[in-house]
Amino acid sequence: MAKSADGRISRARQQRSRLPFFVRPCGLLTLLIAGPEPAQARQRFELHIPRVTTEELERNATLRSGLHPYVLTDFASTTWKSMNWTLDYLVKKIPFEWVDFYPHNMDDVNSKPFLYKLEDAMSKFYKPTAQNKPKYMQMRIGLRGWTRLKKDFQPKPLPDIFWDDDEWISKCMVKEDGTVDKPAIDNFFVTQQWKFLLIGQNGTTMFFHKDGTAASSWQVLVLGKKKWTLCPNSESHRLSVNINTFDPYQYTKFPKFEKAQCGQVTVTPGELLYYPGYWWHQTYQLETPTVGYTGALVGVEADRNDLGGVKKAHSRFYQDIMDKCAKCWKKGEPKRLCPDISQQWPGAAPPIMREVCETYLPKCFELWEEHAESLHGKTVGKDEL
Repeated sequence: MAKSADGRISRARQQRSRLPFFVRPCGLLTLLIAGPEPAQARQRFELHIPRVTTEELERNATLRSGLHPYVLTDFASTTWKSMNWTLDYLVKKIPFEWVDFYPHNMDDVNSKPFLYKLEDAMSKFYKPTAQNKPKYMQMRIGLRGWTRLKKDFQPKPLPDIFWDDDEWISKCMVKEDGTVDKPAIDNFFVTQQWKFLLIGQNGTTMFFHKDGTAASSWQVLVLGKKKWTLCPNSESHRLSVNINTFDPYQYTKFPKFEKAQCGQVTVTPGELLYYPGYWWHQTYQLETPTVGYTGALVGVEADRNDLGGVKKAHSRFYQDIMDKCAKCWKKGEPKRLCPDISQQWPGAAPPIMREVCETYLPKCFELWEEHAESLHGKTVGKDEL
């Protein structure tokens, strides 16, 4: 339609374009398009997750408290050998490690894995399936595997902040003859999912959740690209494991999620994401393959008010593990009370060892307490439980 001399048609078009879409005139009829605003607007992810350099982190008392998430941008990419990893390298270094293999994604809390050694799982990772769903793998790295990989994560960015088991576990898990109890350390690593290697294809995601123990976590991205959703433990009453935070059309099913204080951030190779214990999280792999390594920390957080009456995360972590121990061991009762599913399904996590529960963890707690006090001041400690 040509523009009239006085411009009336043009002005009419401009006026119509200013009207909301659902009331714009269409000929002699009014186009009525009902429906809510796109669900994405119902959760704005306004929680800020800062990106900082090592120098900025060292100067930032708020982030050094361990109570807030952040992305460390400049350390791993220039320092750690793990940035040179390939999938072939991992198969050669730790072919014996067991893999929880999810051939049809892990987006559902009820997803169940197949158990394979890494060298077997990797051949299936790239093999097409009839369902054409992306595949996801996660590995609980044991002591043997960690011994082969740990040099690729040295040195630590800020040793007092990233104070991990390399600094304490060989001091508290020691036999009466003074030797380090390696089977006990391996058992702790595997049963607590203390060191985790995650490999996914584009489109894979693990269901929204918070961890079962109050250890804080860091994950460095080695390959690919990954998007994260993070929400504080204080928002738990608004959250559910059934929410897919990356699918805005699901948000209407969970109206409380709209008001939850949450954030999202995308991480690229060489970047390290930290988040506190008990924080809800979900990830979405944006490339194939995406490879991340996760480590756990205890004894690094300041006092908190969201741990059910306990101030220190390491005190809550201690209680979390002791609760697990109580399901397997009772003082004075020599027989184990919980089943060992690794006997039926090789590769599954075994029960936590009695020595870990009754002998070593109380000693480890004293080291966590001492370090937390050196960082953040005196704590009420284990007695508060």
